[in-house]
Amino acid sequence: MKLLPFIAILVVACGRHGDTSGTLAASATSLVVAAPVSVASATPLVVAAPVSAPTASSTNEPGPPTDGMKRIPAGFFLMGSSAVDSNEEERPAHEAVVAAFEFDTTEVTADAYTSCVTAGACTRSHVGRQFCNEGAPNHGRHPINCIDLRQAAAYCAWAKKRLPTEREWEYAASGGMEKRRFSLGSAEPTEKTTCYHHPFGSCEVGAFGAGAFDLLDVTGNVWEWTATEFGRYPSRGKADAIRDGHHYVYRGGSWSRRFPKWMRNALRNRYQPQEWSAAIGVRCARSSEPLVCPDDAEARDGECVRVRGTTVCDAGARFDDAKRACVPDLDQARGGIAMRSAAAATSDTSAADSGKPPSPAQAIPCCTQTRTSEHDADCKKNWPKTPASYRFDGAKSYPDRVPFVKGVGCSPRDMGQTWTSACCPS
Repeated sequence: MKLLPFIAILVVACGRHGDTSGTLAASATSLVVAAPVSVASATPLVVAAPVSAPTASSTNEPGPPTDGMKRIPAGFFLMGSSAVDSNEEERPAHEAVVAAFEFDTTEVTADAYTSCVTAGACTRSHVGRQFCNEGAPNHGRHPINCIDLRQAAAYCAWAKKRLPTEREWEYAASGGMEKRRFSLGSAEPTEKTTCYHHPFGSCEVGAFGAGAFDLLDVTGNVWEWTATEFGRYPSRGKADAIRDGHHYVYRGGSWSRRFPKWMRNALRNRYQPQEWSAAIGVRCARSSEPLVCPDDAEARDGECVRVRGTTVCDAGARFDDAKRACVPDLDQARGGIAMRSAAAATSDTSAADSGKPPSPAQAIPCCTQTRTSEHDADCKKNWPKTPASYRFDGAKSYPDRVPFVKGVGCSPRDMGQTWTSACCPS
């Protein structure tokens, strides 16, 4: 799905999905799609060669990190979100194993990308939209943006690095098993702590404090491409080949976001390889060779696999020794169902007592339009020509609602899985 719920002057594509509380990350209403770019790097992403024998961190510690990169230690972590605070594509939360790797301290800068272009290994970033950084005056230290997936992969290959996997990206952003909600911690980001809700495009890299593993700008500034094709969880440990017509994940939020919910580490977004935006850039990774796995894991076929110990499970699940897998904890599940049923009954009673109509069913045809005057101030500030706020419920996805919303003269401002908030003529 695609949306751009931010201030009116922004016209840049930025994201796609989010959570059940309105956490669907969004992209522009005017998506820029470029023709596939032919670059020197092959279509398959650059990945480390598979190792020939199991290797554990206790027997093969990596050396110091490369200049401009941080060493991310091997480890296990719980990837994704629990059912109570996430959208469906972030579930199930599951144990993921990550080999030690290096990660760029900052996002790749416009100047660094231009060096790749000068060397003949990269093509120029795309142009034609506001806030593209390559060649812009005084923007050499801003992150490169307006690049598609193949251009991002070509730069990392030229730098003798590679794109990170989605698993590696979330592990680094979350501080491993710290499970941070944002790279900077649990507190919601503000304009003073990260580059977001910024009407003038990106910020210089490293302008804000360090987050998990001392990485900079993981939350905000530009979304970052990964080497992982979008799909249902559980995640995969290895990179995927780039294939036209498929979607690839990018992470981290950007300068264009207006609400902190779009900046969560677990939030997943995707574009096809040829799509690009002034809000998407890249941060490169490099593997240890041979792979350095955490204790209780071994390197097999180019990734680390748990071979000993107890698997970390999501809330509401337990590890079954016989099945060697996480299974539902029936006692917890029954308790959760009972609590949810009680809450639902209370909610229904409150709605009836107040005389308010019940919320529309998720599967109804598009769209039910409801006045939401509590957001009028936001509409008047950011969409003064359409100052009245309405909520549109129905249809299975945001793109299915867009024609209806725009057809009645409204501008999308926020979204959830089954609803779109919009600013409309008064």
